[in-house]
Amino acid sequence: MQPAVDKRISPLEYHPGYEVLDEQVMADEVREESKTRRKENLQQTLRKISETTNRHSAYSTRSVHAKSHGLIYAELEIYDNLPGHLAQGMFATPKKLPMVMRFSTVPGDILNDKLCTPRSLAIKILGVEGERLTGSEEACTQNFLFVNGSSFLSSSVQQFLSNLKLLANTDNTPEFKRFLDQILQATSKLIASLSGGRERLLNNEGQPETNILGETYFSQDPILYGNYMAKVALVPIAPSLIALTNKPIDVSFASDSLKKSVVDFFITHTAEWELRVQLCTDINKMPIEDSSVIWSEDASPYLPVAKITAKPQIAWSPYRSQVVDNGMMFSPWHGIKSHRPLGSVMRLRKITYEMSKHANAMSNGKGIPEPTDLDDLC
Repeated sequence: MQPAVDKRISPLEYHPGYEVLDEQVMADEVREESKTRRKENLQQTLRKISETTNRHSAYSTRSVHAKSHGLIYAELEIYDNLPGHLAQGMFATPKKLPMVMRFSTVPGDILNDKLCTPRSLAIKILGVEGERLTGSEEACTQNFLFVNGSSFLSSSVQQFLSNLKLLANTDNTPEFKRFLDQILQATSKLIASLSGGRERLLNNEGQPETNILGETYFSQDPILYGNYMAKVALVPIAPSLIALTNKPIDVSFASDSLKKSVVDFFITHTAEWELRVQLCTDINKMPIEDSSVIWSEDASPYLPVAKITAKPQIAWSPYRSQVVDNGMMFSPWHGIKSHRPLGSVMRLRKITYEMSKHANAMSNGKGIPEPTDLDDLC
């Protein structure tokens, strides 16, 4: 049954002029030089991160989001009778679709779970119909990527690249990471004590050791939502999941505490989340080129469009890791044109994911095609 939604939202229709491409603010000669230099810098950075993670892993890993904590088979149910502004793209028709969920942490290196890091979630939905984005023409999937923070700290391509370089340059200094972790944890606790509640420091640059399943996850970057523009969130709605929000985990299993908490939950529990979208209603207050700006939920609340259900299962295993971690690529550019990623950070991500896919294919000696079914996970 579909929850009640607020039909008074007046979303702003998409217009190409809302996307300010970097090329539009550069002279022609500078543009080409800058583009080439940026791509070369990014290639060098991602190559360094990949080489580092591969040294610490038995098989090829991702440049970022390398460590998975849960690999879940689930089902997406698109709600019936959605109002017109929500019945857009793949959500225009009520249906049930299979999907896989990959819980991970953001850094590219395989860190001890005692180190606080942002948590991330990638989902891949199968059986999605519609005109495809370039590079995924033969697929039937729609990918969405989330982080447990509502805004992206890097509002520009340049800053995003700088952050990647910092990650690459500090990968061999665990003492620095432990020191930084302690500073972030202490500051986060101080802010929480002053505000009377749990606050996210710098949108989850510091993260206490709480259960990863109780988190709310945000796309941070906007996407096309049919005729409109939106950000997406995944919110726990099952009481058993809500009970895990802010709940500390046992870190005695230091290297795999998060994974153990996920596996233990799914032995007996069914999980339910809701997929919600926040429609852009004011391009000045809800820009699509600056992902660091949090869109006001007072102006445009997150509205439910679908439910995700995951029944009891083996939530992580070496076999599932081979199938998902080593056999699937989660890119926001694998999907339909109705949900095309928007903004400069998303445009850069297209390059990084294509490069990462190529690097993994070269390392594994094979390509990484989009799956046509999830029989291996059922």
